[in-house]
Amino acid sequence: MDQNNENIQTNSEKENPKNLINNSLIKALTKIILYLTIVAISFLLANIFETNKIVRGIIGLTFIFTTLFFLSENVKSINYKTLIVGFLFQLILALLLLLTQDFVGIFKAANDVFLALMEYAKKGINFLFASFVTNNLEPSLVNFTFIILPTIVFFGALIYFFYYIGLMEIIIKAYAWVMMRVLGTSGAESVVASAKLFVGQTEAPLIIKPFLALLTRSEIFTVMSAGMATMAGGVMAAYVAMISPYIPTIAGHLLTAIILSVTASVYMSKTLIPETGDPVTRGDIKIKLEKPGTNLFEAITLGARDGMFLAFNVGAMLLAFISLIALLNDLVFNITGWISNIIPYVKPFTFQDILSLIAYPIAYLLGIPKQEAFLAANFISQKIVINEFVAYSNFAKTIAENPEVLSMQTKIILSYALAGFANFSSIGIQIGGIGALEPKIRPTIAQLGLRALIIGNLANFSSAVLAGIIMSHTNF
Repeated sequence: MDQNNENIQTNSEKENPKNLINNSLIKALTKIILYLTIVAISFLLANIFETNKIVRGIIGLTFIFTTLFFLSENVKSINYKTLIVGFLFQLILALLLLLTQDFVGIFKAANDVFLALMEYAKKGINFLFASFVTNNLEPSLVNFTFIILPTIVFFGALIYFFYYIGLMEIIIKAYAWVMMRVLGTSGAESVVASAKLFVGQTEAPLIIKPFLALLTRSEIFTVMSAGMATMAGGVMAAYVAMISPYIPTIAGHLLTAIILSVTASVYMSKTLIPETGDPVTRGDIKIKLEKPGTNLFEAITLGARDGMFLAFNVGAMLLAFISLIALLNDLVFNITGWISNIIPYVKPFTFQDILSLIAYPIAYLLGIPKQEAFLAANFISQKIVINEFVAYSNFAKTIAENPEVLSMQTKIILSYALAGFANFSSIGIQIGGIGALEPKIRPTIAQLGLRALIIGNLANFSSAVLAGIIMSHTNF
């Protein structure tokens, strides 16, 4: 009898792991089915309320926050105060910057200042590339290489200039202080997130290099997510140069997009990976920003040099990726063309059509009209799979060739949705860049890379939805 009881107990113990696996699978499948059901309902409601911008915006936000909760690794540990207050802070910032009369004046002034700086960049470009005979920049040289890329060099020098004179430090610490008080984040992650208003995803963590090894897992994720959700000032200047002929207020919109998205990235990262540790810089902001160079001239020189390297990298990347996309487009088109000869119902399509089809539901749920969503999805998919530079350049080329192909509403939503570094190559950049600053946290960075990419895009999408709602009630 005792032997039988022991056998039953042994068999029960062997079956337990299987039961645990089965239960986990059932829970996971139930969760996926529930998520897909909510997304399907959201898509159906978006069809019903096609022309109602506010309801469409609420549907878009529902999709974003549903995705956020679905992916959260510990729903029970979420600090709902950070989530709710963070979203309200983002919403208030959007309303102030885009709707409130006084702040709209600031928005337009910032746009004008940025465009004026672009004109100063053109002075240097003209000096460097103008003909000695006509003293003008020849029409054949008015292209991406000789206009857009040199702009990055100028803004690289300008940002380093602002860093050296202390202007950046004042702005970064002021916004970090607001983040700490409003969102309850630590000093280290708040400073990095605030620095992302100006610099790249690997430059910003340099500010807290002595603290990197002490960051909690949640703090590391916030630093990564903020890097994915925003872009550096130099490349933003390039996007302004590309798009300003078609959207005159694009500089103000991209500045607003960075502010909104960096805020969203913080509260969203704290939702996906809640803080369960004890940050050493909680409530502390005693971090001094090191000046680039020993004097002002060296700072400008270093900024121009780094801007030049960035411009060369951007040019090389665009050459490689655009050529690769052309190759894939032709390859897929030829294969599907061959299939269409056998199966007449199959029409030839390209690699970009595949990407557009995958991203179509996202574009539509962001509030983009149905007839424009497929084209908009093309740019969104390019941004995620390749990078935002390719997406913006193709976006600019498309509206240059046919200004009416997209409504202003869609152009504004896309401007915000594309405004971030959240793409697959950025995962490698962060592993190599931030990981080099502190090798101890490199495994964590590698582990969290894909989730940081998702948060970066969700932050951009939330800013795009808010801008879409607000801009439908304004005239600029």
